[in-house]
Amino acid sequence: MKKSLIVVAVVSTAAHVHAANSQSSSINETVVVTANRFEQPQSAVLASVSIITRQDIESMQADSALEVLRTLPGVEINSLGGKAQDTSIYIRGTSTQHTLVLVDGVKINSATSGGASIGLIPAFAIEKIEVIRGPRAAIYGSDALGGVISITTAGKGKSLHKATIGYGDNNHKLLGWHSSGQLNEQTHGSFIAAKEKSDGHRVYQLAPSEDKHGYDSTSFFGSVNHQFNDQWRLEVSAYKQESDNEYASQYGGPKQESNNDFYSLIGGVNFQVDNYNSKLTVSTAHNEAWDGDANGSSGKSALFTRRNNVVWLNTLTRVDEVAVNIGLDYTKVKAHRGGTSTTDYDDTSKDNKAGFLTSLISVNEFTAEASVRHDDDSSFGGHSTWNVGLGYQLMDSLQVVANSGTGFKAPTFNDLYWPGQGNPELKPEESISNELGLRGYSDWIDWEVSVYKTDIDNLIEWAPVGAGGAWIPANVNKARIKGLEVSAIFDTWSIEHKLSAEWKDPINKETHEQLARRGKQNFSWLVSYNIAKFDLSMVANYVGDRRDNNNDKMGSYTTVDLATRYHFTDHFSMGVKVSNAFNESYVTGLGSGSYYYMADGRNVFASAEYKF
Repeated sequence: MKKSLIVVAVVSTAAHVHAANSQSSSINETVVVTANRFEQPQSAVLASVSIITRQDIESMQADSALEVLRTLPGVEINSLGGKAQDTSIYIRGTSTQHTLVLVDGVKINSATSGGASIGLIPAFAIEKIEVIRGPRAAIYGSDALGGVISITTAGKGKSLHKATIGYGDNNHKLLGWHSSGQLNEQTHGSFIAAKEKSDGHRVYQLAPSEDKHGYDSTSFFGSVNHQFNDQWRLEVSAYKQESDNEYASQYGGPKQESNNDFYSLIGGVNFQVDNYNSKLTVSTAHNEAWDGDANGSSGKSALFTRRNNVVWLNTLTRVDEVAVNIGLDYTKVKAHRGGTSTTDYDDTSKDNKAGFLTSLISVNEFTAEASVRHDDDSSFGGHSTWNVGLGYQLMDSLQVVANSGTGFKAPTFNDLYWPGQGNPELKPEESISNELGLRGYSDWIDWEVSVYKTDIDNLIEWAPVGAGGAWIPANVNKARIKGLEVSAIFDTWSIEHKLSAEWKDPINKETHEQLARRGKQNFSWLVSYNIAKFDLSMVANYVGDRRDNNNDKMGSYTTVDLATRYHFTDHFSMGVKVSNAFNESYVTGLGSGSYYYMADGRNVFASAEYKF
């Protein structure tokens, strides 16, 4: 019934499209960098891509990147608690470890677990999000098997100073400051600071404790862009986050806590002359995490990781017809364990050297691209990946696109070197994906339909060796994911609609069971409306039936978020957001025994913003 209601609403709304807008022109003007690691208009990108702008984030009054991502086609979010707790991002049904996440160009995926944590990046700090659906390993290497999420915090050339304050249910508090502008004629700077805290909700149901699971986070972002002359430019960005996050173990027991201290720094020198661009970037990312009982009754274990990366990109373009991108990529990762009752990894460092080539050509109605990359990893040796794409313009407003590519996921430190249990003989997980899409652009609607299939081999699974033996990881599983995506953006009079729908079949090829915590259907409907000084928005999300790791069923659910904002002046505004407005109760994961993870109920959050 829930699914039917959304489908009926979508069809009904689409039938009343009358007002024209300039969606197609905005597609042509939007610049995408993530797809091929050089700037190109969104209309020229053959990969399936979604772009979220600052205006999009403000229109839905999102408070985190996760809220925005769950509205996109092919993206599913599952949290074992609130946004600070363990959250999985599934792109086209692939696992969260198969999604590369970049923040201001720096990879933030964990070297030890593989996933990335972005729930505590405040939405008001985000300038743009680019999401590439489908493998991009031939451009980025490991972790881009399912797709890429790139978050940018600094706007180019913008001048802005604003303060943000908010308070809501569960003692949720937010304080934020954002300043950006010209420091002099050649230099642009940006600085963002945020303090956020919440008591959270009771995450783990049927557990003996009634404890809530909250968080306390402090974030800083800074960037400087200096243009020496027409040829040379220097860019430096930094990101730091300190957080204390409470969580519930899937095995029960006392409430747990993770104390994290993360920072990243990236610097780049860019040289541009005529049709040639060369950029050298150096980055480092450090994380220190302490985990243990939240009540301090016992000591905590510690995990320290460091990732250093050097990339040299060289792009040659010939008008708009031909582009060639050649890059060299070197990464060194170190990790070690410490704290109470811990043993260090069997090996504490590994490195990866890579070279890649991307080419793009456009002739009349045809656009073609091809990429190839070779990685030489110290833990498993050499590995090559490729991507090819072809687009044909059937008419000015209609394009057919085909993409095919391979991807891989390198084993993590936990997989390779966990004391007494790691398996240094592991191979990387491998995939091959194929996609066929049809895209339409017009004055009144932009739409896209894509069908895809992804086969993944050598999936790493931890299992006991013999009866009561130690748990050891091995390349034993295979998966196949087939899917259909549909998305559309249009206006009905002055109301903007963004619709996305996905039907997928994510299965384990060995057992023919549905992959854990992924629904077979995902629908999203975002409505925004501006009248006089009011901004109004509604976001409806439907997630179909899911299975957990033990193959137990978790039911479908629909959530609706409502938001309004009133602009008293050009400088001052106030807003109210009601998340899960109809207080939908649903399970996000199953734990040990009869314990299960529950999503939060209805939440109200009020905020005020002043622009100086």
